[in-house]
Amino acid sequence: MKDAVLEMRGIHKRFPGVYALNDVSFAVSKGSVHGVIGENGAGKSTLMRVLSGAFLANEGEVVIDGTVVPTPTPERMLELGIAVIYQELAQAPHLTVAENIFLGRLPKTVLGTVDWRKTQAAAREVLDRLGFRVDPAARIDAISVAQRQMVEIAKAIAREARIVVLDEPSAVLGDAELEHLFTTIRRLSAEQGVSFIYITHRLKELYEICDEVTVLRDGQVVASMPLAQTTTADLIRHMVGRELKDVFPPRPKPGPDVRLEVRSISRAGVLRDISFDVRQGEIVGICGLAGAGRTEVLRAIAGADAIDSGEIRIDGKAIAVDGPRAALAHGIGLLPEDRKTEGLFLEQSVAFNVTVSELAAIVQGGLISRRREQEQVSRFIRQMRIKTPSASAKVRTLSGGNQQKCGIARQLHAGTEILLVDEPTRGVDVAAKREIYDLLVGLTSTRGAAIVMVSSELPEILGLCNRIVVMREGAVSAVLDGEGATEETIMAHAVWQ
Repeated sequence: MKDAVLEMRGIHKRFPGVYALNDVSFAVSKGSVHGVIGENGAGKSTLMRVLSGAFLANEGEVVIDGTVVPTPTPERMLELGIAVIYQELAQAPHLTVAENIFLGRLPKTVLGTVDWRKTQAAAREVLDRLGFRVDPAARIDAISVAQRQMVEIAKAIAREARIVVLDEPSAVLGDAELEHLFTTIRRLSAEQGVSFIYITHRLKELYEICDEVTVLRDGQVVASMPLAQTTTADLIRHMVGRELKDVFPPRPKPGPDVRLEVRSISRAGVLRDISFDVRQGEIVGICGLAGAGRTEVLRAIAGADAIDSGEIRIDGKAIAVDGPRAALAHGIGLLPEDRKTEGLFLEQSVAFNVTVSELAAIVQGGLISRRREQEQVSRFIRQMRIKTPSASAKVRTLSGGNQQKCGIARQLHAGTEILLVDEPTRGVDVAAKREIYDLLVGLTSTRGAAIVMVSSELPEILGLCNRIVVMREGAVSAVLDGEGATEETIMAHAVWQ
């Protein structure tokens, strides 16, 4: 590529027992946005770590502006203008925004002390230049996740980064924040010639922001082309090695009995008079713009947040839900949006994560029976097709899709009949998404589960849900039939009444 600012040629990376990258080559042109996609385990993160200097390739070379980088190291790649913004942000939470932007290179006075006034002013200048509304004096742990991502971008631009890697930014950004990020990317690429590598599982985003795309599968490049020359169906085929003609399984067929009723629940400043119901074997979706109150509804039903007024009924009877334990006793279980910090015990085993909510089922004689535990967990691993070396493997070693399956298995082991799922496929590749869709729909037919699902992906809501609750500013603005709803009608109700 004549105008390539970056080329990675014949990259090989091997770990004990794993060939992570096999002869990977791709190039990024100046001022372009280059998408990199693939299933979990395809080699995307490993490739970016080679680019950042965090991993040293066994073979191959990294070329910047036509010059081979002899031995890439993190320090050298930063000097050459490479900035990688990972999904799990590496920041100092106890320091301010300004300190994080200039971490390791804080401006100094003539006496050699930190020039705090200059630090604040320089941080303000770069944030204003990017159009980010973030207070430079605020501590990182006091701002939102979306703002933290903005700080990382500001840090990269303050270092005069020429190639910025964004790893799954939409995993933490809402629709409005993501659109602002896209505007910033377009401006920086057009006005300053900054190149971006954009990693995502959401194919729709590729067509909104990317010029080119490279597809990885099993550590190899299987396709690389201008985005205008391919289709979503082609990309899915390249990613999984087969056709996925039906992205979603057939919708559930709910029964006549109402299992869950939410009646006029309110919480000051958060929720206003929320009412809807869910029948046996039905999936009800909740959607709306970021901040509309979607997650807060699930947390209120699950007893994670208290409500000021209203009531929750199960099978026609009002119940008291004064905490998650009480909700679970009534068969209500929540899979939270952030599975890594709120939904799983990452350093514990698959077996522990599956059984921890209902230990009585595996206790014998007052002690945990390893035999019973193994029997129960093996059954869930088999039925839910959880890909894990063993039941004793730490859950953090599993892919996002298999981690999510462990969370669902725990709810089923605890006897959950009303399942609340928040962003069920966030950070999950396209093939694992279909497995989770099949799993959720299967629960409605085999167990008669009633499911309430929050998702930011409207195709997911439209593809799975029998009915759709649209929220706006903490209130229900519409309840739509899943068969006849469209993205346009949902957004119309989400934006105005």
